[in-house]
This record gives sequence, structure tokens and C-alpha cells, in this order.
Amino acid sequence: MTNIMNIHFFRKSTLEKIDFNKILEFFDSIPNFETYYTDEYVEIEYKDKEFDFSYRYLITKKSHVSKIYKLDPMYSNINFMLEMPLLIPTFLAKEVFTITQKLCKHFELGYYNDLFPDVQPFNIVDLVNFFGKQRQQYLDEFGPMDKVYYDAEKLTVICTFQRRVDKLVDYYHNDLTVNLCYPVVDLNSGESGICYDWRLGTPIIFAPYVDYIKVLDSEEGTILIKKDDLFNIIGKHLTEIQNFLPDMYLLKAKQAKACKKELKKIKKAMILGKDFKVLSLSDCIEG
Repeated sequence: MTNIMNIHFFRKSTLEKIDFNKILEFFDSIPNFETYYTDEYVEIEYKDKEFDFSYRYLITKKSHVSKIYKLDPMYSNINFMLEMPLLIPTFLAKEVFTITQKLCKHFELGYYNDLFPDVQPFNIVDLVNFFGKQRQQYLDEFGPMDKVYYDAEKLTVICTFQRRVDKLVDYYHNDLTVNLCYPVVDLNSGESGICYDWRLGTPIIFAPYVDYIKVLDSEEGTILIKKDDLFNIIGKHLTEIQNFLPDMYLLKAKQAKACKKELKKIKKAMILGKDFKVLSLSDCIEG
């Protein structure tokens, strides 16, 4: 078993031959896809900057389906497949499958995995469930490797925030800083959590459900502090954001400047003795 999941696409034999130029046009209309050509395949790669992960669709010269002759002859393999990592948050898997759903609907495709009895019509609920079972089987057999577990509900909220960072910046007209979240794991103890950066004295939107805040100060350098401890110190300056995501707070410009007076308290609460390694948010798994 590998940490990559493959989905092969099929089409009913009664339909006309698929035009791959139209498939390439389909992906050209979606941001973050790039197409690369080799002698053996055409690669359509999605690179996700916010989550620092990628996956790809492949148009191949030969079929990669191992038991193709045992499948219903009603369907034809079109040498087109999805190749995606297993060890990613379900939030990202659902995004991948949402694009795949549109693809299958537009080009009338069925899908198949080597563990299926036969080709199936596309069903996003079934595919998400299959992904979850395959991921869990891999984790049971090999463990989380370099990944970290995180509360499922909170991780979904954090991922939603991460995906909307650019929209939040636009909504607040660049008056507030909105940063990306990232997991950290202590190389000594294995303790892990999700971290967020804040430059002391600047207005900001604090991400929901993070565990640590890395406070950046021009004089003191970097101060790592638990989010709860920081909020206990500067809480009176925060404004909760309603009707968007839970546990979201903003710090306006005037209040942000006032927080500079709390530097001594922040330093007193800083975390010491940790050797944190920085990961990507795509390295978090529900658990």
C-alpha cells in the first residue's frame, strides 16, 4: 500500500471518442493548474500555495489499470487518471473531488480504483468515504509518518480560514494583516499544534482554533506563546468577528498599538525549551 490514491476514468463505449484538447481546456479555466508534456504522459498538476501540496491528473499512452480485462466491457478506459496524496485533510480531499465531480459530469466519465469490483458512476459521497477508509488503513499500517493529528472539527474550520485568507484581506481593504496558519511539532517531545504569526503592534485578524502565536517584535525578536495565554493578556483589545467562523478575533490599529505596552507580560509567558519543526497545513490529519 502506498500513500498515493489513484482514480482511473472510464467512459461508456457507446459514446464518441473523448477529445483531450477539451479536457485540457477544462483545466485551463481553473486557477492553479499547470500542464506539462513528456514522451509518456501529459501531466495536469495542481499546486496549492495556501496548503503547500499538489496533486495531478495524467493522460497516459498506456492503461495503468491492472485488471482491466475483468471490468464491464460497457466501459472503455481512456488512459486518464487522478493521482493524489492520501495523507491530507479531508477538507482538501473534498476540494479535489469537487473538481473531479465537475470533470466527470461534463465529460460523462465513470471512475475506478483497483479495489473496486467494477467501474462506478461518479458519487462524491462514496469517494470521500473511500478516501477516508484508505487513509485510515494506511495510518493503521504505517502510522502518521511526518504528519500530525488534529481535532477534526477544528481542522475543518482552520482549513476554511486558510482558503479564505485572500478574501479576508480584500474584505478589510488591506487594513488588517491576515496570515497563513502552519503546524509545528516539537522534535524532542512530539508535542504539536497549529501556529500563527503576529507582528506586535500591528492590526490583525487572528485565525480560529490555533494553539500558538509567534509574536514578532523589532527589539525582542521572536516570542512564542500559547494563544490562550496571549489572549488573557490582550483580550480587552480584541473584537470577536461574528457570523463568519467561530473563534475569530480582530485587533484594530489603535488597540494594536496599545498592545505594545503588554510586551513584558508577553515575554513572561513565552514558551521556552521547545525545538519546533514547521510543517504545512496539508500535513494535518483528522484524529
